[in-house]
Amino acid sequence: MESITISETIIVVCALLMISAVVTPFLNGFFRKPKCLGEELESSESIEEFPKVSILLTPHENGRELIQNLPLYLEQDYPAGFEIVIVVWKGDTETEEALKRFAGYPNLYTTYIPESSRYMSRKKLAITIGVKAAKNEWILMSDIECKPNTPKWLATMTRHCNKNKEMVIGYTAYDNETEDYRRFERLLTAMYLIREDHKGTPYRHNGSNLLFRKDMFIGQDGFRGNLKYIRGEYDFLVNKYATKENTTLELHPDSWMIEQKPTDKQWQNKHMFYMESRKHMQRSWLHRMPFNIDQYAMHINYLMILAALAYSIVTRQWIITAVAGVAFITTLVLRTVIGKKAITLFLEDISSWKIIPFEISIIWHQLSYILKYQRTDKYDFICHKI
Repeated sequence: MESITISETIIVVCALLMISAVVTPFLNGFFRKPKCLGEELESSESIEEFPKVSILLTPHENGRELIQNLPLYLEQDYPAGFEIVIVVWKGDTETEEALKRFAGYPNLYTTYIPESSRYMSRKKLAITIGVKAAKNEWILMSDIECKPNTPKWLATMTRHCNKNKEMVIGYTAYDNETEDYRRFERLLTAMYLIREDHKGTPYRHNGSNLLFRKDMFIGQDGFRGNLKYIRGEYDFLVNKYATKENTTLELHPDSWMIEQKPTDKQWQNKHMFYMESRKHMQRSWLHRMPFNIDQYAMHINYLMILAALAYSIVTRQWIITAVAGVAFITTLVLRTVIGKKAITLFLEDISSWKIIPFEISIIWHQLSYILKYQRTDKYDFICHKI
């Protein structure tokens, strides 16, 4: 009777190990990948005509980036014509000197933020000034640290512009100089956000590639309600204005922005500011739930396999040892294949062998960001006025 009980226990344990190994890899942001990017281009909405567009840039002490990247904006292949509105902080001599090189371009317009603007986010103020200064209804907002992936960037982003749409969310990738882990984390984050965009519940934008209507922004008071928060401008715009009906997603590689390698400080600040911003955005808990479920499932699966291996070796239950080994290999193969397909889809050059350690480390990086955020002075995230 005892041997039957043991046999039943072994069967149950082995079944649980294999079910977990097969199921949990599909609880994965990379598995929930969007449609093929080629199909995105083929299935795009037809537009009545290309609209005139204002490209909005708000550099600050970015002279080198202006000299390097601004020509790529100015040389866009766009039949309807466009202007570039650059909003400069008064007294930013580095940016002003760099802009003198482009004085001959008739479609380049510069305006300034007054030095006395101290009680609101200067980045958001710059965007607001730029939107109001723009001559055109459609505003395509980006950052000068980014460069268009191709001369077709503007035309590809605007192909969704029609009377039914008010916002187009584009994609931003880090350049190839950026560390593999940072490109991996950004892509995984984008996968969760893209999934929400496809479902019609846009939450935020983790890039610098956003097209929206001027009338929508001004008619609903722009950044009103979150002007005191220093950053999070793209996040708040999508969270406040994007809906299932008025927003579409653009993923074709021609529409991508490529962001330069962030410094360690920029990388950390990006996460710290998001930790603050998410406390003030709608649907924050619902947005994080799929990621949390995926992470719990992945780590529980690994812990089950390790526990089964340890127990079976100590007790010499070699059948469990063998099944745990198969479950471990199955997990590694499935997760690597699923991750590699998504990475390849977005043209990232990240080695397959790095996928598993990067996936496992994601949650520990997230915990480190949370701990660092807990130790910060929360006044660092606002403009010191209440």
